[in-house]
Amino acid sequence: MDIRDRYKFEENGSEISFMPNYNFLRTLVWWLALGVIALPVILYYFKGKTSGDQFKIVMGLWGIYMIYFLFDLFFRVPVKYIFDKSEKSIYRKLLLSKKLMNFDEMTYFVNDERGGYYYSIGKKRNQFVKNYRISNYFSGSKASDRREDDYVREILCPVLIAVGIPLNQQEQ
Repeated sequence: MDIRDRYKFEENGSEISFMPNYNFLRTLVWWLALGVIALPVILYYFKGKTSGDQFKIVMGLWGIYMIYFLFDLFFRVPVKYIFDKSEKSIYRKLLLSKKLMNFDEMTYFVNDERGGYYYSIGKKRNQFVKNYRISNYFSGSKASDRREDDYVREILCPVLIAVGIPLNQQEQ
């Protein structure tokens, strides 16, 4: 799968848009299917062989599992960032578009977290208070380094060029 397809990257004359979590969709659908298949197994196996309280606990765990994945499916995967060149603004679109900042307010940085890192954007004065993840996690392995190089070349560079930020900002 191409990096542009993995992020659902689209560039036309007036805007750049991409979805940072789009590549999780296929994995998420498989886990949801597994959860749906697990329901009859749980009903058949645990209904008659366990007590009522144990069955309620198992069904509660299954419910939490499904709610977590449905939340990801409806509220994390479809997040789209739109860099509108004509208005010089950045939008975050879930169901409705929300203006995040203007181009001149944006900065990008690498956020280090839990043994991995990812690229984020934020307003220049408070980027560490409120920021938005615009890439997947990278781990530092060889495969991850290749994915990161593809991401920087195919996704981040066009965005930074459109916004007007120098590409070597991290080195300064």
